[in-house]
Amino acid sequence: MQSIKQAPAPRRGLSLFGFLDRHFLVTAAWPSLIIMLGITLIPFIVTIGLAFTNYDLVQFGKWHFIGLDNFSQLMADPQMPVIVFNTAYLVIGTTVADTVVGLGLAILMEASFRGVGFFRTLYLLPIMTAPIIVALTWRAMFNDNAGWINYFLSLAHLPQPTWLGDPILAMPTVIISDMWTGVCFQAVLLLAGLLAVSHELKEAAVTDGANRWQVFRHVTLPSIRPILFVAVLLKAIDEFRKFEGIQILTTGGPGIASTTLNLQIYDTGLFYDQVGYAASYGVLMVGMIAVTAVAIWFFLGRSR
Repeated sequence: MQSIKQAPAPRRGLSLFGFLDRHFLVTAAWPSLIIMLGITLIPFIVTIGLAFTNYDLVQFGKWHFIGLDNFSQLMADPQMPVIVFNTAYLVIGTTVADTVVGLGLAILMEASFRGVGFFRTLYLLPIMTAPIIVALTWRAMFNDNAGWINYFLSLAHLPQPTWLGDPILAMPTVIISDMWTGVCFQAVLLLAGLLAVSHELKEAAVTDGANRWQVFRHVTLPSIRPILFVAVLLKAIDEFRKFEGIQILTTGGPGIASTTLNLQIYDTGLFYDQVGYAASYGVLMVGMIAVTAVAIWFFLGRSR
């Protein structure tokens, strides 16, 4: 009986094109990964190194290693607790306000009605506006003498506070101005999550006797938790980096009532030329970002 000759097994190509074909995604990701490491990791390492020196922009070339002196000065700085509190106030206040209001708007826009696509598109307009333009607009609106907000308050015979000059109102004013773009950003992300929730699960819950609140709490909210985690995390990190709005609205004042870590790093490093000391503030901010990210993951990100 003549044996049947088996077809030769296909060669697992050793050529460059065969390797690229089998590992295309990994290979394509390397250039962007290298660029990302170059613009993030290297500056971060340099910042940590500068935090242990007395480097400044005036006596360039005369700096040297000083150990933990910058961090000792940082811990003894009477302004540091206020600045840390302002930063936490801004991050928590804007993240909570933007997410709650954004989720409410996303729920409204989830409904199907004529022209809903137009209203969903309107959410993108504030996001596309330059932060500097937004800050200048809100500064004009909060102006004590010619601002629209105090004008309408005067028509209603209500007190017209000094929004940007009051130490108590300065930070809430910054948070209100941030909501112009922050709420829309959160609404767009959360709307995408709401539209992906299974209608069958909602209908099954209604069939079992659940009301709207119970459907939202036990079906919708758990389903959008991954999107909610990403939205809250991105928003919190972005608020640590907030600069234009505070600089234009209050310049960190009155006094340091609205000064955050990011603004303090700018003032210390570029205005007072103390780059090494500013780097120690940068290390502190990175630590706060890490703690915030872990806390958000603990409440929203980890699997239940």
